Amino acid sequence: MKMRIRVSTKAALYKQRKQQHLDRGYGIEDERPVPVNGLCSFIAVREESLSGAVDELVAQALGGKKR
Repeated sequence: MKMRIRVSTKAALYKQRKQQHLDRGYGIEDERPVPVNGLCSFIAVREESLSGAVDELVAQALGGKKR
């Protein structure tokens, strides 16, 4: 399952925001580095494993303890 986030930011912060998402393990798609109405954007994409999401929910239900 892919998680996609559209990130819109001021032109001056575009490179910084893109790097933050790359550092967190996201891939970058559909870059729009040229500002439109003062904003640039890109789509941050990360592959989420369904089992990982279930594991996280179980951990939360058990009070934060992961198996």
